Order: sequence, then structure tokens, then C-alpha cells
Amino acid sequence: MEFNDEKKEKLERLERKLYSRNISNIDHTERSEFNPRIEEPEGIKENWQNAKSNGFDELAAKVSKMAQKKHNFINKIFIFSTLFFVAACGVAIFVFFGGVNSISSKNVDIKVVGPLSVGGGQEVSFDISIINNNNVDLDSASLLLEYPAGTRSVSDLTKELDQERFALDKIKSGEDFNQNIKVVFFGEKEELKQLKISLEYRVENSSALFYKEKIHEISISSAPVIITPTYPKEVNSNQEISFNVEVASNSKDKVGDFLVNVEYPFGFVFKEATPKASYNNNIWRFGSLNSGEKKTITIKGSIIGQDNEEKVFKINVGTGSLDDERKIAVPFSQSVESILVKKPFIGLDVSIEGGDGDFAAQGGEQIGTEFTVKNNLPSRLFNTVVEVTFKGGAFNRSGVLPGNNGFFQSSNDTILWDKRLVPGLSDMGPGSEERLSFRLTPLLYSNIAKGVRPEIEITIKARGERILESGSVEMVSSVETRKIVLATDITLSSKIVRSAGNLENSGPIPPKADAPTTYTVVWSINNSFNQVSNVEVRATLPSYVKWTNIKSPASEIFSFNPVSNEVVWSVGSVLPNTGFDSPAKEIYFQLEFLPSVSQIGQTPSLLGGASLSGIDKITGLKIETRTGEVTTDFSGDPGFKMGDERVVQ
Repeated sequence: MEFNDEKKEKLERLERKLYSRNISNIDHTERSEFNPRIEEPEGIKENWQNAKSNGFDELAAKVSKMAQKKHNFINKIFIFSTLFFVAACGVAIFVFFGGVNSISSKNVDIKVVGPLSVGGGQEVSFDISIINNNNVDLDSASLLLEYPAGTRSVSDLTKELDQERFALDKIKSGEDFNQNIKVVFFGEKEELKQLKISLEYRVENSSALFYKEKIHEISISSAPVIITPTYPKEVNSNQEISFNVEVASNSKDKVGDFLVNVEYPFGFVFKEATPKASYNNNIWRFGSLNSGEKKTITIKGSIIGQDNEEKVFKINVGTGSLDDERKIAVPFSQSVESILVKKPFIGLDVSIEGGDGDFAAQGGEQIGTEFTVKNNLPSRLFNTVVEVTFKGGAFNRSGVLPGNNGFFQSSNDTILWDKRLVPGLSDMGPGSEERLSFRLTPLLYSNIAKGVRPEIEITIKARGERILESGSVEMVSSVETRKIVLATDITLSSKIVRSAGNLENSGPIPPKADAPTTYTVVWSINNSFNQVSNVEVRATLPSYVKWTNIKSPASEIFSFNPVSNEVVWSVGSVLPNTGFDSPAKEIYFQLEFLPSVSQIGQTPSLLGGASLSGIDKITGLKIETRTGEVTTDFSGDPGFKMGDERVVQ
């Protein structure tokens, strides 16, 4: 066992020496003498007899040394390559960023000499210098100026400038080029404008296009147009106000083609404006505004709101857009104004036939109005007077019926209530109220003057006295307005003819039992002052009458329903003054009557009562009217003679 272990150890040591790359010399170990006590077979040797002559160990040592030398050589090459790359990069960076390169945008300088702040609408001048610090010339150079929105030409203020290009040709090395520009900037006060300056150029023996850019900022120090609004700071709910907008030029040059846009708050009820708006009721377009010139717009209306509610008006002035003439493209100035809605000292709660707002009615219809007068002050209200004034083309003096002891004065169309008629108005405590009422009947359409609007405007005013802490008396008041608009007066007539119209009839006259006879029915519609839409006329035929499917004009939409035995005329829209200033709307259609012996001596019905329905486009009311049935009595026809209406044998 010891022999085998020793032998194994020697082999492992030899293997380590052979594959080792770090051992410079291989030890020559002296081999032990052969032990004669151990008998070995002849010819077998366990160890080398002469270690110094051992060539194998020497070969292993040489291989290890060669591998070590090769590894060191590769490391040196890698380190050298890394150092060379770093040096090359440093040189390149120095060349390109250090200014050594003779062609670089770094060597092109753009300088702008001009104001940093300018008044809107005023002419401004800039001197732009291009300096070439390169070692080569700049060829095919061009200067591009991109202007901000609101830039106008000095020669023509209506012409908006987007950009300009100047051909500079060649700028030699070390030389510069100067370009002067004059423009007019428009914009809001303190608005920042950016002028973008770009230089494009090429160099000799190169197809590359080089660029250099610079941004120059200009602040608008003042607006070219000054807005001065005038209006009450506090109003009562539903109180009529006047809102004035003054637009004045702040520019030494003429301002052309500009818009004034007033945005109304929710709850503002527009009434009228002077001058009239160019678009809708809130946009005014002006052709020009000379230096120092002023334009004034007066807007009238009322504001409805809660107590202490703030209503905001926005006023915008600027040039009109080329794409949409109703929109502002470049704003000149903006103003935001607010009005505080206060609870009125005297509250007026008005109701017409149970409704809060305006009312639509028929002419000749009696209408009831009730309202409450309430003291909203924390103090007492004395000697309250209430007046209701009427005006309008449909007002009927004879149709006024005041309630609560009110007195109607026809000389000024006013109902009056005071402390003599209503004692409670003498002294009204905080929160106390009085209920008043009246009734009126509008005129019929036939009694309304031609060209006059068929409406009644009602104005209710309440005023009273309150005592201030100083002991002085102050008059306080409140006003409410309502309107009664008359629905259109549309009528339908229905009659029978034989010879009138362009339909040819047949059969015996007077009608004979068991022999068919045809008649022509004429429906005619008259309409007064409002357009009526979705108009339709219907009537039912008796069992012994049938529709012949003949009508005139042929373009009219007329149908028959065999299930309900009903004829229907789909009229559509009927314009105002139809049958008055223009011909009535008419249709002719034919019916066939087959009399029975049971009808001899009678004047039978040919068509039941016709009904008309439609929608008044002004008031929104549904309009309905009816006409009576028609019989074989065609006495309105020129060819009629007595007895022609009765059925004979």
C-alpha cells in the first residue's frame, strides 16, 4: 500500500509541474535507491535513475515560459490600443468643439439690434447682422425670418406677415451682412412675442446645407386698443341695465378690420344694442379705427340672478380671422367686468295663468295675472305704490279688469294701487307682502292694426319709502316686465261646389236614388301673423260616400285611409298673411255620392266636420280649429238653383 501511494504522489506532482504556467524551473529530485528487500519483477523500474537527464520536465518548463511571454505581449498591445483611441477622441473633440475646425455654425454669429419692448400697433425696426468667423466663405446664404402671430406689414396694416426670406448670396470669411426690417406687432399688453431668425448656407466643395438659428423676444408694452366699459356695479334681479363699451385707438397708425366680442353671462337677457351687432347679438366688426378715434357700443338688457350672485362680462378686441370672420385671430386687448346681483328691496313675484315667464294666448281670450309685493328690507316700508302699465298692438282697454280695488286709468293705460285703495300698502313690516291681481282680454286679430306686433307688454312697478338711520327718507323701487304674445289666427273653411274649380263632375242634379253623383269639396286655409308648421287637416266620409282619388293641385299631399274612412291633407307650413296679403292655401278634391231611397227628400251629409292642427312657430302653441260638415247643399256654386240639394226618386 505504501508503495502504491508513493508512486501515485510522484505522478500527481509531475502532472502539476507539466501543466503549470507559473513554475520557472522544474526541481530535479533525487530518486531513492532500489530497495533490494522488495522483490520486483525483472525489467520493471519505479523511478528515473538520472533526474538531470530528464527531458520531459525541461520541455514542460519551456512551454510554460512561452505561454507566459505571449500573454504579456497581448496585454501590452491592448493597453497601447486603448491609449491611442482615447488620444484620438480627445483630438477630435478639441477640433470640433474647440473651434479649430474651419467650417462650423459656432463660427457664425447672428446679432439683433432692436427694442425688447414695443407698444402694440406701433412700427418697430430691427437691424440683423450675420458675421462669418469661419476660415471659408459662406455660399448661397439666405436669411429666413419667422414672425409671431399678429405681425403686420408697415406699408399695409391689413396684410399679416408670417415669414420673409432674404437672399444674401456669398458672405466672405471674416465679413458680415446687415439686414434691416420694419414691422408692426399687435397683441395684448405684456404678451411676449418671439421672432425666429434662421440662416441657411453652403460651403465650397460640399453639398451639405448648414443652419444657424436665433430667437429674439419682444414684449408688448401696451395694447393698440384700449377698452373702457361703463356699467352699474350692482343691479337688482331682472332690472334693465345699459352696458357701454368704449374702444379707443392707442396706436399712431390706423387699425383696420377688427372685431369686438362681448361674452354675456348666464342670466343676461339681451334686448337691443347700438349699433346693431354684425353677428348674433354680441360681435361687432369695424372696418378701421384711426389714431385717437373711439367707437362706442351700447348694450341694453336685464340680468336675472340670485342675491349676491356675480355676473361676469368678457370683452375681447382683436383682428378677425381669415378662416372665420366671426372669430378673433390676434387679440389686442381683453377686459373682464363683473356686476353684482342684489336682492331687490321690494320683491315682485309675477304669475300669468300660473306661469313665471311670458305667456302665449289667443286673441279674445281672458287672461289672469297675479303678483305679490314683498318688503325685503330689514326695516319698515311706508306709502308703497304699485303701477301696472300696458302697451302693445294687442292691448284692449275695454278688456282690463283690476282686482283688489285697483283703479284703471285709460288715459295712460295704467292700473294703480296705493294705501287709499289697499290699506296694507301704507305700512309694510320686514318680510310682509300684499297680493294683487288683474285680468285682461287681448284684441282679436281682426281688430289689430296692420303691421303692428300682436302682443301686450306689461310693466309692473312698485315704489316705497324707507327711513334711514340718519332720519332721512329714501325712495326704493323695483320693476318687473312680462309679455303676452298672441298666437296666430288660422282658419279653415270647407264647402261643396259643382261647377267651380277645374275638376269635372258627373251624375244627376238633383241627386237621384241609386245613381252616383260627384261633388267637389274645397278646403281653404287663412293664416294671420305667425308661421304655422306641421299643419294637417282631417275629415271622415259617410259610408255612402267614397273618394275618387282626384285632387287639385296635384302637388298637394292628400290621402285616404280606407280603414277609418278618413281623408287627410298634409299641408306642412302655412306662412303669415296667407289669405290676406297672399292667396289662401286651398285644395280641391272629388267625392262620389250614391243616394239611397231612404234619403229621398233629404240633404245628406257628404263630409264630416274637418279639423286643423299645427304648431305656432313664434309662441310654440299647438293650434287647433274645426269647421262644420258639408252637405249636398252647394248653394255657393253659381249653377245652383233651389231644390238641387235634395235627393229625388
